[in-house]
Amino acid sequence: MASDNDIFSGLKVVDLASFIAGPGAAVMLSDFGADVIKVEPPTGDTWRIGYKIPPQPRAKDNYPWHLNNRNKRGLALDLKSPHAGEILERLVKWADVLIVNTPHPARKKLKLEYEDVVQWNPRLIYADVTGYGDKGPDAALPGFDITSYWARSGLLSMTRDAGAPPTLPVAGSGDHATAVALFSRRDVLPATRSAEPAECHFQRVSGLGRQLVSDRGDARSLAGFGQSDRSSGSADRSALCRPGEAVGQRGAAHRDSG
Repeated sequence: MASDNDIFSGLKVVDLASFIAGPGAAVMLSDFGADVIKVEPPTGDTWRIGYKIPPQPRAKDNYPWHLNNRNKRGLALDLKSPHAGEILERLVKWADVLIVNTPHPARKKLKLEYEDVVQWNPRLIYADVTGYGDKGPDAALPGFDITSYWARSGLLSMTRDAGAPPTLPVAGSGDHATAVALFSRRDVLPATRSAEPAECHFQRVSGLGRQLVSDRGDARSLAGFGQSDRSSGSADRSALCRPGEAVGQRGAAHRDSG
C-alpha cells in the first residue's frame, strides 16, 4: 500500500550487486517506494550464508540478509549462460537505476561495464561499487568491508588497545556507511525524483574511506581517513553525461564492492 513516504514510487531499480554495500543502497530506495529486482546467480548471493559465519551472532533467522534485501523482487540469472545477455538487456531497458559491484576484470567478461549497458538505455543511472576505484595498482581487486574500508583507511588501527591486535568490527558496518553514501549521493537523488529523467549518471564512491567525488572533483571521506580519489589514481569525473557520451569524457557512478 502506497504511503506519503513513497517518494520513489515508480522508480525501477535492478540490483546486480552482492553482499552489502550495493544491496544496502537498493533496499533504502525500496523503503521509499522504488520497485527493486534483486538479481542473483542460481546458487544465490553468498551473503545468504553470511549469518552462519563466526563471529556473527547465532540466530535461526537470517537477519543480515533481510536487512539488506527486504521489499525486493527476486530473479535467478546465470550471467555466464549463452542467453543471459538477452535477459540483461531487457532488465536494463526496464530500469531507471542499475547497481553493480562486480570487480572490473569479471565485469568486462560479463559485458557489464557502463559502455556495455548504456547503449540499451542512455538515461540509465549506473551506480558502480568498486573496492579501490578505477585506476591504480589495486583497481582490479575485490574490496570488502574489512579490507577496503577498515584496513585501507587506517580506521582498523583505532579499534584496539595499546599493544593489542585490532578488534574485528561488526560485519558490514563500513559497507552500510557506503550504502548510505551511494543512496544519498546528491547527483542520484535529484535525478530519481525529476519528472524529466536525467540524461545519464555515473556516480563514484570508492573504497578508500568511502570517498565521494563530486562534479568539481573534490573528495569527501565519510570516515575522514584515506587518500583523496585523485591521489589514489582514480579518475576525476563529472557527475553527469549526455546520452551515449563516453564515460571517460564526462563522469559517472562507482562504489565499493562488498
